[in-house]
Amino acid sequence: MNKIPMQIRILIIIVVVAVLTGTMTIVQHKDESDTLKVAFGAEFLTRPDGYDGLSKHYKFRFKSEPKQMVDGLMYQALVNGSVDVINGFYTDGRIPAYKLFCLEDDRNFFPPYYAAPLIRKETLERYPELEEILNALAGKISNETMRNLNFEVDENGFRVEDVARGFLAKVDLVPLDAEPGGGSAGTITVGSKSFTEQEILGEIIAIMIEYNSNIKVVRKLNLGGTIICFNALKAGDLDIYPEYTGTGLVNILKMPVEPDPDRSYGIVKEEFEKKYDIVWLKPLGFNNTYTLTMRNAHAEKLGLKTISDLAAYVKKQANDFE
Repeated sequence: MNKIPMQIRILIIIVVVAVLTGTMTIVQHKDESDTLKVAFGAEFLTRPDGYDGLSKHYKFRFKSEPKQMVDGLMYQALVNGSVDVINGFYTDGRIPAYKLFCLEDDRNFFPPYYAAPLIRKETLERYPELEEILNALAGKISNETMRNLNFEVDENGFRVEDVARGFLAKVDLVPLDAEPGGGSAGTITVGSKSFTEQEILGEIIAIMIEYNSNIKVVRKLNLGGTIICFNALKAGDLDIYPEYTGTGLVNILKMPVEPDPDRSYGIVKEEFEKKYDIVWLKPLGFNNTYTLTMRNAHAEKLGLKTISDLAAYVKKQANDFE
């Protein structure tokens, strides 16, 4: 049997004594599987009030670039644990239903996103009655109401038109036994973006017009993203679609965030009419702001309550892996 050389035996003794006396620490590196998995929608990845702007404002980026997912799949992926962070919408009914947690935007990056009908000035001049008809919706849809309407479609499987019709009957704007007008006054086109809330709002707008006038409505709902709908409106392919003040301010006008909701609305109302001959009617009442959303238990486990907390966690993870 070969003897262990004296130098090696001395070295082994030194290491054992050091560990036992606490003068040497054995470092355990964290597994990179602890890195947060992130998914964002296509618009959130490209618009200035989305991921890039958020990263600059809070001074962090995720170690792995977020996956691009459609909105409905993001929530499913978050719930089943395939991802850990998504961009959500504050009025999405799946947030309370799935016990999800919205991180507080503690440094006020996201502007107010109050929804309102956006209409071509030319259309309004041709059908001035539309202003009174659609302004009857002003303030009628709270955050809670919009969440409930979204939930009825997304989770309970009700048809968009039935949910919209039921809401209008509940707020006494279009009774269930009412009949639509004959459509003899002419035709307009109502559009919406391609997610549930927009489809519901587009349908509400269309029903309001059909049942309170003789105008025929063509629906182009679920049309696409912001720029597709806005360009269609400018070109005259749409007459009306629902938009959000923060989106109009930051994504379309490319102006800085304005945290005051009344001032934000005032700016977009003035600038859109001046630049595009497009009119903002009165806001519907709810603020569908962006959120960063996590599973409640996961956020609690990591001690994350705000986006600043998330930024600090991501930075610490990056340093631990270096």
